[in-house]
Amino acid sequence: RLDPNNADVYHNRGAAYYSKGDYNRAIEDFNQSIRLDPNNARAYYNRGVAYDKKGMYDRAIEDYTQGIRLDPNNALYYVGRGNAYCMKGMYDRAIADYQAALQIDPNLTPARVLLEYTRQARGW
Repeated sequence: RLDPNNADVYHNRGAAYYSKGDYNRAIEDFNQSIRLDPNNARAYYNRGVAYDKKGMYDRAIEDYTQGIRLDPNNALYYVGRGNAYCMKGMYDRAIADYQAALQIDPNLTPARVLLEYTRQARGW
């Protein structure tokens, strides 16, 4: 039985739903996790990933941005937001986020690959 006041329990169950492809239920649990712990950057990030999978890029960008506000040194949050910007055709913003991720972690291969891909899509 779930502890109704434990944000981590909802976050973990949301991650399990996400891994099964049940993005709606994942989002519901991430919502509850955030209600219980509004400073949990990871919950915002993971909800953003679920919104990404549903093609809800504006919502994803909002969540990635909140994750970045709460934990500005997590390179993956910038990569996630960069991906959402890229999917919206906002290549300049995507490039800026991939570059920010690489400033935090110069060895983050996905950021480097996505930066190059986005530059090519942009025509640079």
